[in-house]
Amino acid sequence: MEAQQNFVPVNDLETQLLQTQLGRIPASEFLDGLLAAQVVVLLDKDPGPSGVWDNSASPLVLSNAAGSPVFAMFTAPERSTSWHKQLPQFEFGLATQFQWLLRGIASGVGIVINPGHTVGLELTPEAVANLKTRLQASAVAT
Repeated sequence: MEAQQNFVPVNDLETQLLQTQLGRIPASEFLDGLLAAQVVVLLDKDPGPSGVWDNSASPLVLSNAAGSPVFAMFTAPERSTSWHKQLPQFEFGLATQFQWLLRGIASGVGIVINPGHTVGLELTPEAVANLKTRLQASAVAT
């Protein structure tokens, strides 16, 4: 809890994530915010000034404690800084819509938000699939 108290949110998504971890808002409210938010991913190739991610670039994908793949995402650019130092091949950051990334995640892959930070979250592949379903349902409803 002390580490969470030292975490200073820099945007609305981080505020929602912290409030969720502290039990002050339901996880579903955070997930709604995540679906509408921009996140940062690290790439092994410069997306260039236009910020376009082409298929020759690979994102940072880590392994969780069970050895399963998890796509690393960050709630703000400054949350990714330590990963640049640990894995210098992933030196390029790209801020993009979470929804766009979600659509491209393969089945069987989870998501880890803010890996290495006390204020973070891991979503299982099943939770990712549920979010995809939720996103599709909301697209149909609009």
